[in-house]
Amino acid sequence: MGNAQAVAATREQRAQRLQQVRDRMRQRGLDAYIVRGTDRYLNEYVPTAESTRAWLSGFTGSVADLVITPDKAYIFVDGRYYLQGEQETDPAHYQVVKVPLGTANESSMYVLLRQLAGQGVKQLGYEPDRFSVADLAAMRAALDGSGLSLTAVQPSLVEEVRGSIASSVGKLRAVPVSIAGRSVEDKLAVLRQELRDSKLDAMVLQALDEIAYLVNLRGDEIAFQATFKAVAVVTSERLVLALPGRDRGRGLELPEQVTIVDEAAWGDALPTARQPCRVGFDEGSTTEAVRAEIARRGATPISHKSPLRTLKAHKNEAEFGHMLHAYRLADKVIWATQGWFNRRIDGGQPTTEHDLKQEVIRRFRRSGGKGLSFEVIAGAGPHGAIIHYTEADATTPIAPGTLVLLDTGAFYDGGYATDLTRTFLAGKKAQATPRQRLLFTVVLKGAVNAMLARLPVGTKGYQLDAICRAPIWQAGFQYLHGTGHGVGINVHEMPPRVSPIGDAALEPGHVFSIEPGIYVEGECGVRIENLCTVVPDPARAGFLRVVPITFSPLDRRLIEPKLLDKRERAFLAWMQAQWRQELTALPVPLAID
Repeated sequence: MGNAQAVAATREQRAQRLQQVRDRMRQRGLDAYIVRGTDRYLNEYVPTAESTRAWLSGFTGSVADLVITPDKAYIFVDGRYYLQGEQETDPAHYQVVKVPLGTANESSMYVLLRQLAGQGVKQLGYEPDRFSVADLAAMRAALDGSGLSLTAVQPSLVEEVRGSIASSVGKLRAVPVSIAGRSVEDKLAVLRQELRDSKLDAMVLQALDEIAYLVNLRGDEIAFQATFKAVAVVTSERLVLALPGRDRGRGLELPEQVTIVDEAAWGDALPTARQPCRVGFDEGSTTEAVRAEIARRGATPISHKSPLRTLKAHKNEAEFGHMLHAYRLADKVIWATQGWFNRRIDGGQPTTEHDLKQEVIRRFRRSGGKGLSFEVIAGAGPHGAIIHYTEADATTPIAPGTLVLLDTGAFYDGGYATDLTRTFLAGKKAQATPRQRLLFTVVLKGAVNAMLARLPVGTKGYQLDAICRAPIWQAGFQYLHGTGHGVGINVHEMPPRVSPIGDAALEPGHVFSIEPGIYVEGECGVRIENLCTVVPDPARAGFLRVVPITFSPLDRRLIEPKLLDKRERAFLAWMQAQWRQELTALPVPLAID
């Protein structure tokens, strides 16, 4: 079932739902109400059937929030979703606020809320189980002096209207130390040393990828994630894993100090030896609802950055070994899918975006994939210009010579995401037009510029972002999304972040994407994405080199040789050489001196 089918409703039904939410706002004395796109686990990819925002508005993208007032509704989307936001929401009821590149969605929302305050809005409702402590603090600071009063609303008003939603529960599987590189006991030792150094009695963890990393477990219950729904409490003696559902530990060999309890009982694991006990939480990944519950139980909540965030971001040798293997499997899937697709096109067999999507899913499964790391993006022609286009057309055959954008990834045994984008011509017999070659090659030059970069130690993500954009800007084009994101147990993890707001330094062990693009509404989209890391520069002390670690071949018909310089041509030859061999270690970067 596609995203649209999962939340299918008529315009009249959506209008009725919106009115019912407004009725409850009026009953609570609220002048405005925020509906977040995340869930109580602060997930980016919320199962569409469980998303309150998707059910209310119809928008199925991964990131967007709503602001509801008695007579207007606003949805805030970044550049990936400008077109999708307009297509999936009813303009009679929702105003799409297009957040500029380099601006957080929340920042634009706070600007609007201050404007509404000037128009008489006084009481603002928010969902404490869908706001991190940091996000709530940022909102309070941004609205300070506006006259707005914040009111916590739990459960969500949308949940009240919709009724209870069954939360999916799946199977858990263990990741061996041969893949994870570190045992649960080893990771717990690091965390407990942090507790001692900070004089904390316990720490509550809510970031699902951190929990999965800590206990070397993966799950299949959340679409496009290898994590599982949980809250974890770490003390000096034990790790309590609070999970929804029954018998979740069946068949798992866990360390003796790991105890599984029902999700609702996580608070019972807080130490009571002394009162008040000091309980740490990471304000960026802990909901306000959990922080409030710590305080309600008589403990003192202490804001403390989780050391697991940094530990998890720096992949060790064993993790890299598995990830390189998984990336090569994914490289081959994408390449083989293109071959299948082109043979059908050349043979005159009608083939749709949906056919292409289903074939790549089938091949991922056949290659050992445990699940997709995000919804397949298979956009032909104008659909390629919709940056996160996921509703693959099942009726219109793709014509020979059409530009096709395929962005996809999967999880394998280790539960680390793969992510790769290739843009190619439909049919091996097709010849690229000058316009197609121009667009593709300009994007390629940006990607190569970033993947060949030499960076001083300490270089931030926003600096590499500009390096990638420079050739694209020079040609007079722009793209309204970040250049890249960290990749790990989640397909999007931070740090690092390669974007205009990526302020974390790029460090050895980080894995991130480089994925520039050009999107021409009504015509086509081009995106080229490779996963990369950085390594110490073998030729310059104090510098790092960007090194690609995915190598699925490019469609060379789309490359205009006249636009490439000697350095860029050498890099493409180096990439092709890496494709021809099976990598067991990080490749040595191409010499550029």
